[in-house]
Amino acid sequence: MRIRWSFLILALLLFPLAGGRALAGNRPHSWEFGPYLVFTDFDPQTEIDNDEGLGFRFGYNFTPLHEFEAEFSALNTHDTVTGAIDVHQGEGMANYTFNFNFQRNQPVIPYFTTGFGFLRLEVDAPGVPGSDEVDPFFNIGGGVRFFIDKTFNIRLDFRSVFYEGDGEVLPNGLDFYNNEFSIGVGWVVGGASHPHHHP
Repeated sequence: MRIRWSFLILALLLFPLAGGRALAGNRPHSWEFGPYLVFTDFDPQTEIDNDEGLGFRFGYNFTPLHEFEAEFSALNTHDTVTGAIDVHQGEGMANYTFNFNFQRNQPVIPYFTTGFGFLRLEVDAPGVPGSDEVDPFFNIGGGVRFFIDKTFNIRLDFRSVFYEGDGEVLPNGLDFYNNEFSIGVGWVVGGASHPHHHP
């Protein structure tokens, strides 16, 4: 909870930075990339402690509204029962993002996102052979970008990740979902200088 509050406070501090200096937002046929800090709120059934990790995303804007993104992240944490089991999680996902970018030179752009990916869990306990599993997942969420200038933006993101255990680390056949909160930065490069909106 302490980490989640720090995310909220940081977001409130960053919000005024997008005050109107931005001259452009998403552009058609442009690329976006950037790192982010992610806090994962694990499903209590997993018995995995909530923690933060690092990620990187890159995407392609077909139009100012429609974008395809790929994301990769990793974190290290431990179990909530004994605290002695190390848990390593890695994620890779491919998402469609719809940007609510309906005005030229719009500095604040909310978005909706959804897609699929794979989650890898690896556990190591003292004196016990390690085990791991890879689970496919579906995710859905949204967020907002705050453009500081033509290329640079600050991005807040929330998504829920839905998956099923396969019996190696998590119980087989049980459904789980994690909530992920992230804050990151991005650079939009290339594309048309003056955006034309095409649904």
